[in-house]
Order: sequence, then structure tokens, then C-alpha cells
Amino acid sequence: MSKHGYDNDYGSVTQILGVLRKIGLEWWFKINTPKSCDEESSKSKEIGTKIHEVIQAHIEKDMLTIETKYEEEVSNALKSFMLFRKEHPEIKLHKSEMPLTSKKYEYNGTLDCKGNDGVEVILDWKTGKCKKKSKPPIYDEYLYQVSAYVSAYNEQEKANIERAYILSIAKDRIAYNLKLLETKQLKECFNEVFLSALKIFNYQKRKNNAR
Repeated sequence: MSKHGYDNDYGSVTQILGVLRKIGLEWWFKINTPKSCDEESSKSKEIGTKIHEVIQAHIEKDMLTIETKYEEEVSNALKSFMLFRKEHPEIKLHKSEMPLTSKKYEYNGTLDCKGNDGVEVILDWKTGKCKKKSKPPIYDEYLYQVSAYVSAYNEQEKANIERAYILSIAKDRIAYNLKLLETKQLKECFNEVFLSALKIFNYQKRKNNAR
């Protein structure tokens, strides 16, 4: 069993998309010191993990508990999430944090949430900062990720989900950004970008293993 709890050595969706160039992240590394980048990256990961845990507990157990040294950021994100729920009661949330494996394409992932807006949908949430904007950003990589989750879910569960939402929740104020992806865009993101990234990832993996 892999260190991520899967019975295979496939790459994860986030690992696979790591082969793509990220111009904004490169610029961030360029204008900041390595130490500050490491500190901010660790902080963001811890906040993101905690927010996912809190949201999962809310969906599955109707619990809201915040215990973290980054209480302000997590509290803002949770309030942003609750604002989304208030303004979009038509989107019902069900099962969360579900492990996925695509045996066909050989990759793993963890689904943030399955829901229903009249039909079954997949939801993936991210945390970010609004900074000077009214909403946190939704980056292209988020679209590629959710397209991979939809494909893996449909394969694993023998389903036919054709709609997905990306929810970006702010941690520096109470705000969110919501984007709906439907069949055509999901297929384009998966076939044109994710599968291309997967080919590169597997090539690099084979090359490294041959050394």
C-alpha cells in the first residue's frame, strides 16, 4: 500500500498536475526569500488541511470546531463557506473526502464532495486570498483537477456525472468564488490538459526509476 493509503503506486492528481508550469508561483518565489516562501507554503498547507477537516465534519456530522494557531484565517474561510451555503441552498452537499482511483488511466485522487443541484454533481473547494479583489481567484489548474476527479468518480462508481463546481473560499475576508463546469469544458480539460500532464508525469517517473 502506498503512503497515501492506496493499493497502488499511481500518481495523485496534484502530483500529476505538478508538471505544469505555474508562472504566478514562479514570480512569487522570485520576489520572496526561500525562507519566507517555505514558511508561507507550510502555513497555507496547514490552513487548507484544517479547513477541509472542518468542512468535512460540518457536512457529515453537522459539527463546527476550530482548533488551530491560524484561527482567524480558518474562521474567515469557514464563514465564507457558510455564506456560500446560505446563498446557494439549491446545492445540497453529501459525501465528502472520498478516495478515488482510475484504473483505466492509473491515477489517484481525493474527492472533496459529492452533491446535488437537481442532478448529481462533484464539488471541489480551494482556499485563497482576495487581496485587493472582491473574490478569491479560480485558477485554470483547479479546472483540470476537478475534471480528473469527475472522470475517476464516474469510472469507479459507474456513474455519469456531467457537472462540477469549483468553490474558492477566502481566508483573508468573508467571500467566495463559484464556478460551474459542464460536460464540454470538463471533457476538454481532462482530454487536452490532464491526460497530457499524465503522459509527462509517467514519462518522468519511468526515467527516474531507470536511473
